[in-house]
Amino acid sequence: MHIQRLPTSLQHESETMLSRRIKAGDDKAFEEIFFRYYKHLYAIGLKFLKNPDLAEDAVQDIFLKLWDHRDALNEAYSIKNFLSIAMKNHVMNVIRDHHTAIWEYISFGTEELAGEDTTSNTYQLQEYGAILEQGLRQLPPQREKIFRLRVFSGLNNEQIAQQLSISVNTVKFQFSQATKFIKAYLGKHADLESALFAFVCLLLF
Repeated sequence: MHIQRLPTSLQHESETMLSRRIKAGDDKAFEEIFFRYYKHLYAIGLKFLKNPDLAEDAVQDIFLKLWDHRDALNEAYSIKNFLSIAMKNHVMNVIRDHHTAIWEYISFGTEELAGEDTTSNTYQLQEYGAILEQGLRQLPPQREKIFRLRVFSGLNNEQIAQQLSISVNTVKFQFSQATKFIKAYLGKHADLESALFAFVCLLLF
């Protein structure tokens, strides 16, 4: 859909009225919502994804979903809140879908994943990998193994429980304890200002 500037009168229309018009298939009302909340959603995406292109793609996906599912809009519910929650969930899904690559990026210092072929960048990644490994080695053996299977291998709780011949609840508890420790360990020994640490925290929530 081509987005163009809208009349000032439309820009002051209430969300309730805009919701009704969007549900009726009014693309002008949809454009108004786009203009109102594009920057807000983009800021959410950029904050967590740290990549303008990924943030832009995420915003487009959210607005596309809004239009495709406009019949389900609740006029009593804030469109801004709806879009914000949808955006945060979408961002989390993007990160979790690529968790293996992100963890490899942090753990092994792969230059291709970093996107920069510089000595300082490689050194920083190697340093993070060393810190992460040091933390993992301080975990009890079973807890460490569960963490590695869940994060590095991408197995779910049921698969880990079956592989280790333990209960799913045990897997959940051990992973929860492991993530708490690793987050605290990285917070103490890693650079808190780094985007890498932000990725780690998101993956461990």
